[in-house]
Formats: sequence, structure tokens, C-alpha cells
Amino acid sequence: MKKLACVLAAVMLTAAVGHKRPGKTIRPIAVILNGMHLSVNPAPQFYRYHLLVPVRRIIEALGLQFQRAGRNVTTYVGAKQITLTIGSTRALVDGDPVYLDAAPVEIGNTLYAPLRFFTAALDAQANFDRQTNSVEIVSSLIGRSAPGTTGAGTKTRGTVTAVDLDSSPTTITLTYNASIRTLPIDSNAQVVVQDVNTGTSNSGDLADIHAGDWAEVMLDKGGLVKHVVDAYGSHTGTIAAAASGVIVLGDGRVISPSRATAITLNGDTVTIDRLQVGDAVSVRYNIDTSEPRQIVATRKSSVSATPGPVAIEALTVSPQRPLRRNDTLYVIMHATPGGVASYDLGPYVMGLPLRESGSGTYSGNYKVGAGVNFANVPVSGHLSVHGGAPTTWESPALVSISTEPPGISDFAPGNGVTVNNSRPSIYATFVSGVVPVNASSAKIEVNGHDVTSSATRSDRFIDYMPQVDYGNGPVRVIVRVSDEAGNTSTRSWTFYIKSR
Repeated sequence: MKKLACVLAAVMLTAAVGHKRPGKTIRPIAVILNGMHLSVNPAPQFYRYHLLVPVRRIIEALGLQFQRAGRNVTTYVGAKQITLTIGSTRALVDGDPVYLDAAPVEIGNTLYAPLRFFTAALDAQANFDRQTNSVEIVSSLIGRSAPGTTGAGTKTRGTVTAVDLDSSPTTITLTYNASIRTLPIDSNAQVVVQDVNTGTSNSGDLADIHAGDWAEVMLDKGGLVKHVVDAYGSHTGTIAAAASGVIVLGDGRVISPSRATAITLNGDTVTIDRLQVGDAVSVRYNIDTSEPRQIVATRKSSVSATPGPVAIEALTVSPQRPLRRNDTLYVIMHATPGGVASYDLGPYVMGLPLRESGSGTYSGNYKVGAGVNFANVPVSGHLSVHGGAPTTWESPALVSISTEPPGISDFAPGNGVTVNNSRPSIYATFVSGVVPVNASSAKIEVNGHDVTSSATRSDRFIDYMPQVDYGNGPVRVIVRVSDEAGNTSTRSWTFYIKSR
């Protein structure tokens, strides 16, 4: 059995990492922006017969904002708002659809979109030159807010190299391409911390900024940082295979840490070789380079975390269902009495207090606020007695929180459309957030009648085929759906029938 497990692990690693074969070297596809070569790593690539281009690097090189919340990416060109949805071939420009020839997709932590996104949505000229193996983009947007500028209300961005909390004033050091800048921070600067994968966005402080994160800062006219948006990506999962400095998660994602990656196991600093199959991990990575910068691993044990005088016996959470805004998570830990205790919700919400309400019983609660979204993260309890080293324990239950409703994306017949079929198929598709859509929650009304019982429902769509003919005129449709946390979306529209 042990030999079989080793073989399976080797197969997974081989499939995920692949083999290098001798032969002709394939040059990466270059990006030329307004005649200048743009450093893009990873490069554009062909995926399922479509040429896809990294979105964030090019949007920011154009001097535009890049805002991500869950599966949606938003940018602005003047007063025009542009929204791109991962997995959907429909982008929105001020609410009007623009259809792409391929859906945006994440490949190795990098968001890619087809060239048509830049031509149709951003009003740029773009083409692929096979002879030079390069993507050429020409846009009048370039230079509107280029990084590295200074002055009142200007921005700069880059990878966080360091945050010096002991200097006066406090400083942050950013690296962008070959440029390294150390910037003083105003004592009243606002800090926002974002996880672009889960859509989490919370107010924070400078201690929440990690080396390796991607940050955008706003400067005043004196060059002081007044506002910091610290962004990172995350992945959570269970290790399915581990070998040769690489781990593979259960979803097939390969995590290859560098020397700069900080790795902990149950709170202790370890090397990648100490991680094992079955460990739960949370990975924090740089959204510009996709480099893993922090791996937090927890391992369950059948005995107390620390045998001897200091021990944690149990850690329970309730309710054990996905939570939404204004719900409260209750945490109870049974451990050695007389200690100082706290708990973490994965790498997202950390250092929450547990107070001893009875001898050896520590309790705490967390009320869900706006903008908190994550799925299946472990709850870790920590206990220190008489100033000793902390002991860590993990709850067997995982926690999911969603404060954003699911999306209702494509639907048909479209709003305002006229069809010549008196029994048209009526449907809508769903886009889940960090927690899945509850298929049984989907409802559909047609002309004021609930026809859900005659519809086909799943966690991805609802489809109704009328059993009777509708007369000429308007047909009003209302679709409702909720996720497993109870967040609800409603979409209503009207189409017209003219069959004769």
C-alpha cells in the first residue's frame, strides 16, 4: 500500500510539472506596447486554440486601475466602467455586453483574456505578428498614470520588498521592474488589504502588509504615502502529493516555493520537505509574479498538540455552515486553564481573542462584516501559559464566509428581444462566488406565475420550457437564486413574442 501511494504521488507530480524534452527552444511571445517592449512574465500563450494575454500587467501598463472581486475584474477608462468575468465570454462596458471569442481564464495564478478584450472593450488596436512572435498593442491610454511618478494625488505601485515599522517615519519599499523606491508613510495613512482570489477587502494597518505582496500607494504633494492598497492572491487546499521541494494540492495545483517563501507548520517555521500528504495549506502569492511567498500548513493530530502541562484538548466552531454578513461564528477551546488564547481564520483574520469563561474553557465570537469572503479555511487556536511558547490546535471543521451574492449572468431570450416562437426556452445561468450556488434555491416566475416546478435546475443554470403557447406581446421573467450562505440575487427582464 505504501509503495502504491508513492507511485500515485510520483504520477501526480509528473503530470503537474511535466518533463522537459530536448529539441527546439520555443521563444515566449513578446508584448509590444506603443512600440516599446513590455516585460511580461508569464508571457502570452495559446490556450485551446486561442491567443490569451495576461490582463493585469497590460492594464496597469496602460495606466488604468485593476480591481478584482472574486471572479470579476473592473477597470475604468475615463468615466467608462469595464467589467470582465472569469469564465464568461461576455464583458460589460457601462453595462452593455461586449462578446469575446474566448472566456478569460486563470492559468498558474495569472488571469488571461483574448486580444479582443483590449480591442473591443479598451478601444486599443491589437494584433499578433506570427513572424516576430509578438503581440502588438497600440493605445492612446498609455501614460495616464504611469508608475514611479510623484506629486499630489499620484500613484506608484510594485512588489513590497520591506515595511520598516521602526523607522521614523515608517517606510515602505516597492520594487517595480528594475526600480526600487523607499517611500515614507504618513502616520494617518489608510491601509486596505485585498485578497484578489476571494474578493476579501478589509481595512488594516501596516503590520498586515507582507513582503512579497503587490501594493499600490497614493502620494501627497510632499511625497508622503497617504493610502495603501495591499493585494495578494491565495489558494487553500489539502496536499495530495509532495516530493522534491514541490507540493500538489487536491485540485491539481502545483506549489513550488522559492527561497523567499516563508513556510510554517502548526505555527513552527519549517522547510517544504516537512510537509506531508493530508496537511491543510493556505498559500499566499504575489499577484504580479505568481511566486508563493507564504505557506501556512496545519496538521491534525489524534493527541493534544503539546503533551505535558500545556495542552489543547478540543477546538469547536459553530454554526458549521457557510456564513454571510452579520452572521456570528462562535469558537470554543478546551485547554489548560490560566493561559492567554487566540484564534485565526486561516490567513485572512488573525489574532482574534479567546477569553477564559470557565476553568480551561476559552470562548470567542466573530461577527461577519462586509467584504469578507473565503472558503474552507481552517480555524487555528493558540494558547500560551505563563509566557511560554504558544501551543497550536486546529478545528476539524472548516469555515466558509460569503458576503457577496452569486451572479446571474447570461439569460435568454434577452431583455427587449422579440422572438417568433410561442414556446421559447427561457433560461438563466449562475456564477457562484466563494461558496457554491444552492441549486434548490433557484426560482423562476413567468408573467407572475411560479413555474419552478416545471423547470430544470442545477447549480449553474435554470431552464424552463413552456408547456403552453404564449400569446403575442410582452413576457416578464423573474429569476432568483441563493448561495449556500443565503446570499440572494434577483434578475428580471422582459422579452416579446410576435409569432404571426
